[in-house]
Order: sequence, then C-alpha cells, then structure tokens
Amino acid sequence: MFGYAVANIDKLTDEEMEQYRSCYCGLCKALRERHGIAGRFTLTYDMTFLVLLLTAFYKMDKREGKERCLPHPLKPHRYWVSEITGYAADMNLFLAYHNLLDNWQDDQSLFSLWGAKLLAHKADLIRKRYPRKCAAFEAYLEDLAAMEKRGEMNPDLPANCFGNLMGEIIFFKEDQYSNLLKAFGSSLGKFIYIMDAAVDLKDDLKKESYNPLTTRSSEDFDEILFLLMGDCAEKYKQLKLDPDLSPDKGLIENILYSGIWTRYQATEKNRQRSTAKVDTRSL
Repeated sequence: MFGYAVANIDKLTDEEMEQYRSCYCGLCKALRERHGIAGRFTLTYDMTFLVLLLTAFYKMDKREGKERCLPHPLKPHRYWVSEITGYAADMNLFLAYHNLLDNWQDDQSLFSLWGAKLLAHKADLIRKRYPRKCAAFEAYLEDLAAMEKRGEMNPDLPANCFGNLMGEIIFFKEDQYSNLLKAFGSSLGKFIYIMDAAVDLKDDLKKESYNPLTTRSSEDFDEILFLLMGDCAEKYKQLKLDPDLSPDKGLIENILYSGIWTRYQATEKNRQRSTAKVDTRSL
C-alpha cells in the first residue's frame, strides 16, 4: 500500500536532493536508535515525506550532524532530525509490523511471519506510547480486512477507510491544526489507495486477488485519480506553507505533485507497450 510518497529525483535541485537524503538518513538513524537494527530495515520514503511535511508545517528546528553507518561505512554523511523524526520512526515500524502480518495472512509467507515476530515487542511498546492512535490504526486495518474478505466492490468504502488511517498518521498531536492535517491525510490516503489498486490490477486479476477496481475500466483511472489529487491539492493548500519559513516546500511539492505519480505512470507505460505489441501481432 505504501511506497508512493517518493520524490521525482529527476526534477530535484542538488540542494533539494541533499535535503531529501539527509532527512531519510535522519529517519534511518532514529529507527536504529529507537528500535535497533531490525527497525532500520523497515525504513520507507513515505515517512520521510511525513518528516518533511510536519517539520515544515510546525516550523520546527532541525538538528544536523554527520556520521558513518553500516550502509555508508567509508565516508561520513549528513543527516538531520526534528521533533517529528522519532514519531515518524515509530509510525514506520508499527505499520511495517502490520504489513508483515497482512502478508503472512494473505500469502502464508514464512519470512513475513518471522519478520512480524521480530517486530512484535517493538510494536507493543509503540502501542503503549500512542494508545489511542494505534487503536484507531488497528480498527481501520480490521475494517479494510473485512471489506477485502467480503469482496467489497465499491472502491469508495475501502479508500475512505484507508484515508482515515492516513489522516491518523499525518496529524501529529491534538491541537488547533489537527482537523486540517487529518483532512489532508485522509484525502491523500484515498488517492494512494485508488492508485495502488490501479497499479496492482493486472497482477491481482491473474492471481484472482481482491481489487475493488476489478469491474472498472482502466480508461477511467486517469480521470478518477486527477479528481482525487485535485481534492488533495486543495487540502494541501489549506496548510499554507510559507516558502520563506519552510525552505523544503519545493521538495514537499515535488513529492506530492510529481513523485507520487511515478509508479502509476511506469505501470501505464508498460500497459500501453503491451497493448501495442498485441495490436501489432494481430495485423
């Protein structure tokens, strides 16, 4: 489900690329410090986006440093962290834990079962740290699993459920901005859910796996996604990031308006290529 909130690196400036890598390295450092080596292997760029967004929104101070680590043992590299980084590391691990459980239940993957058992203790600690938030996560995940089990073909229902889950992730604390951040997260989550279903549709049809877009024409996907992203863009604008006070605004918008489309666009190119080959053979 995750893996979409990534930058389009071809459109980043050198400075933005350095900021992106440094934020990612800061999140990796936080995962290692809070959850050990196993935690570091759950690292995703999605939570890098979360750190960038909330650090900019709350205008938080960044603590910078340089270090060597296992992936970069020879040359010290820059990293930065903010108050958000630890929160993002916890959310990253908790969602990775549930993703492994989901893979085990769906595919009976022994590797996923082993990974889930490895992270179970850390997940319990995160539950104690964020009891209300984690209870909400797990309730939404149960609802999604129930919809999948009954073969729900109205994509709005699972998309809204996943949107609620994303809303919980993106709002950091109860304050005057909670509803604003929840609304943006919910809109982004709906978009990601439908995009993920569109990307996975061909494979899901082959495997006879659940996909709420099974009965929809792929010709409609672009229009649906543009409408959903239009709503997401409006919610993002309401956050009112000031480019003078939020130097990472350009990087955030690269991810939101360009990077987030890259997997879908690659899938569409492959589909069109396959269709063209079939048409050529039929001549």
